[in-house]
Amino acid sequence: MGLNCTNAFDIPWAEARKMEASKLYYRVLEAICRAESLNTNVNNLTPLLSNERFHRCLIACSAELVLATHKTVIMMFPAVLESTGLTAFDLSKIIENFVRHEESLPRELKRHLNSLEEQLLESMAWEKGSSLYNSLVVARPSLASEINRLGLLAESMPSLDDIVARQNFHAEDLPATPSKKRAADSDENGDSRSPKRLCIEPRSTLVDQISQTPPAKQSYTLKAKWRPLQSTFASPTVSNLVGGNEKCAEVGVHIFFSKILKLAAIRIRNLCERLRHVEQTEHVYNIFKQILDQQTTLFFNRHIDQLILCSLYGVAKVSQLTLTFKEIVNNYKREQQCIPEVFRSVFVVNTNHNGGLGSRHVDIIVFYNEVFVPAVKPFLVALIPSGGAHPDNKKNPNSQIPGSPKSPPFSNLPDMSPKKVSSSHNVYISPLRQTKHQQENQHSNKL
Repeated sequence: MGLNCTNAFDIPWAEARKMEASKLYYRVLEAICRAESLNTNVNNLTPLLSNERFHRCLIACSAELVLATHKTVIMMFPAVLESTGLTAFDLSKIIENFVRHEESLPRELKRHLNSLEEQLLESMAWEKGSSLYNSLVVARPSLASEINRLGLLAESMPSLDDIVARQNFHAEDLPATPSKKRAADSDENGDSRSPKRLCIEPRSTLVDQISQTPPAKQSYTLKAKWRPLQSTFASPTVSNLVGGNEKCAEVGVHIFFSKILKLAAIRIRNLCERLRHVEQTEHVYNIFKQILDQQTTLFFNRHIDQLILCSLYGVAKVSQLTLTFKEIVNNYKREQQCIPEVFRSVFVVNTNHNGGLGSRHVDIIVFYNEVFVPAVKPFLVALIPSGGAHPDNKKNPNSQIPGSPKSPPFSNLPDMSPKKVSSSHNVYISPLRQTKHQQENQHSNKL
């Protein structure tokens, strides 16, 4: 599961990778069990160890890291999700714990997991068929009708037999690797049995590398309250297994939303700095936070950056800034995570004359006018002081808009995992920007 190959000649290579993934899986599982058993709120690990979704998530992370180590391009993410029968929301539950309990992971692999987690949070977990919606109907019953109307619920997790049968069926339609191409790969990589990779295969296995790497003294910090995994992976309708009256769905959604807010805070800050309107950072964040909490349906089938761009433009309008949507989009294009679909193709629900439900994709300005403004207008209007625009706003870029909702400092936002913090400075690092925008990230400690 997770490392099946479609060519008989790849079997020895795949078996070797499966062995690596298995070793890493058991290593992290042991560390998690040890940590969970030390938690005073956890008396019995049976519910966690008997949870198949938890084990599949661990296997998926282990397999993904092994594939990333060997730079295999025929099994690139998110292929591991299909191979394990998981959804993006499922996998997002384990990444923080995986990194926490395997501190010796090489820096590049931690960065890889962080990059994957951003993909899960920004859009994949909001796609149709995500198990996030199954948790939302329990945690937030008011959203159930819209979730059901759009048909967003995830199907039951497929059995392992079904996954294998489906993979074998698809494999029959795939062409065998051309012999000439395989020969070329053999000459370049020195291994005629391995699938196409981007560079020479490391001589040592991933587990060997980890075993030889001393744990980082302070590679990341986690300010968020420790939450046992039992509640995170339990059925959404089950009551919190470690105390409290909330359902497990509420625990999972709360953790997920906290990470969404942290990721959004980083992106809002960077974009406001690009536009030289840092004074609006917290106002944009406030609007985004209110949307997530009170207009959650705006996130359904969409990318969080679409809500960030619209929130920024809305704040600019009520603050009477001379900032156009075109300027915002042009600066967004310079962000590392930018993809054209964010501003060119936004999901919108249509209702035809027969009352049937349909959908279309529009550009972000159409979405802003037709969907965003009607839903978010009350939040934007609340930013406007009773006397109109404050005359000092343009003179003093650091002034606050009077009457605006007060938000906690960004440093108090829930952490997104794995968090990278300098050992000597309080600097937040966004892994996707570490190379291209390293200079900009030096200012993050100001927030």
